[in-house]
Amino acid sequence: MATRDFYNVLGIPRDASPDDVKRAYRALARRWHPDRNPDDPDAEQRFRDITEAYRALSDPENRARYDRLGPLYTEDGRPPRPDEVGEMLGGVWRNIFRRKGKERGEDLRYTISLSLEDVAAGVEREITVPRRVRCRTCAGDGADPNGGKKTCPVCKGSGKPTGTRLFRTDCYHCDGRGYNVEKRCPTCDAEGRITLDDILRVKVPGGVATGQKLKLAGKGNVPRGPGAPGDLFVIVNIAEHPLFRRRGEDVLVELPLTFVQLALGADVAVPTLEGRTTIRIPAQSPPGKVLRLAGRGLPKVGRSMRGDLHIQLVLEVPTELDASQRQALHEWADGLAPSQHPRRLEFDEAVRSRDS
Repeated sequence: MATRDFYNVLGIPRDASPDDVKRAYRALARRWHPDRNPDDPDAEQRFRDITEAYRALSDPENRARYDRLGPLYTEDGRPPRPDEVGEMLGGVWRNIFRRKGKERGEDLRYTISLSLEDVAAGVEREITVPRRVRCRTCAGDGADPNGGKKTCPVCKGSGKPTGTRLFRTDCYHCDGRGYNVEKRCPTCDAEGRITLDDILRVKVPGGVATGQKLKLAGKGNVPRGPGAPGDLFVIVNIAEHPLFRRRGEDVLVELPLTFVQLALGADVAVPTLEGRTTIRIPAQSPPGKVLRLAGRGLPKVGRSMRGDLHIQLVLEVPTELDASQRQALHEWADGLAPSQHPRRLEFDEAVRSRDS
């Protein structure tokens, strides 16, 4: 099937005479012959396209069939297969939608690591992102500024095709730019863009979570040729904290205490996301009890409300007791009445009831 508009490939109108077809082919064949363009990777494909177009349009019978069938034309005259028809229709739709705007640059991703303290306060970070920007030497057109650019001889600088718009919306010979690069830009080697490490500032709002994306519009790559740059998406990663565990906007910290502190109560310094504070442990607090400091957790994104700080009391059993310490503990335990351990009494009674 015809994947390109043969009239556009040869740069001639649909009513071109046979002599016009021959002249266009000879001029383009000389220009795009691979032997004359050893440094151009596109020259060989363009030469094949030009030859294919000439075979179709130089023969009156083939040309009449091509004019009648357009994209469904095949050189050997066979009917197109269903998959070829589907591919052709997909190309038509892509060309229709491509007319709505110019090419857009690629989006980029960058991962930023934060601590819970950063999440609590909200931060502004400076990041270095490798991205493609316009080449300043050639202003993005890829040509040497000293005579490296020449107006396209086929479309005369318009960038428009000569054939039907079902195949292509741009001039085949200059890709719609209106000019050809005769001499490459020495800085970007005709790509029109260069890669540099761009220093950007990212404002991270308080309350963000791991996996959340922050969008920096227009800070992705610029496209080759005209068009808008892509966007930069900064992906948030929250590092594990040695003290705190996050639960949404709430934060949990385990507070190790001695038996004396739990039994008699104590004033204890505890960490917060902003520093530290002192809390009172009520007397006779059981291990596992959770105390809440309202509004000392993480903010909700875009809101002034904050979560809570939950402090879970944990009994730390002493280790490496010497003989005198063990003896003292036995004497202390012997001096306690059974009623001073009501939960143990209830438990022992429930165990005994299972024997009956």
